[in-house]
Amino acid sequence: MRECVTTASASILVNGSPTAEFPLARGLRQGDPLSPFLFLLETEGFLVMMDSPVTNNIFSGYKACREISLSISHLQFTNDTLIFGERSWVNVRAMRAVLLLFAAMSGLKVNFHKSEFVGINFTQSWLLEVAAVLNCNVGSLPILYLGLPVGGDPRRLIFWEHVVNRIKSRLSGWKSRHLSFGGCLVLHKFFLLQSSLRYHRLY
Repeated sequence: MRECVTTASASILVNGSPTAEFPLARGLRQGDPLSPFLFLLETEGFLVMMDSPVTNNIFSGYKACREISLSISHLQFTNDTLIFGERSWVNVRAMRAVLLLFAAMSGLKVNFHKSEFVGINFTQSWLLEVAAVLNCNVGSLPILYLGLPVGGDPRRLIFWEHVVNRIKSRLSGWKSRHLSFGGCLVLHKFFLLQSSLRYHRLY
């Protein structure tokens, strides 16, 4: 593994043509195929550290199903982590201790300024107190996780507004430049079909 990190090289696309390869003198960078794998190896330590206070009843996760005693304390996907817990200062202190200990042992610093503390049926004053202790922001539902809204009403149009806007911004950037004539024709027919279906629903 160390050999893969120290011998990595990269090249740059200039007008669509790659330049000669050059060595990476300061390790891996974002976008390197090996970076997610190394990150997952590091965050495996966080999962072990998070399981310890849960097993020893120091941290109480969210009880998703009381009939089968199912409790969720954390979910993780690459560099996105969600921590679930009941309202208590014991949970807050345990969570902060785990995050700081993980940062000290792994060298991966937690960016608390990009982190959010979200509470359901909590008073605003308590949320602000916890956010001050964790040095993070106070968030509100719905939140974005992996680019999708979580915690709102999916039956409302405003719930999908962020997703629709992202799709529109992506389409506007490449549909006119990278689609062939046939692709543009299919795209136009699709929008015309959607418009006609929407018209028939209205009338």
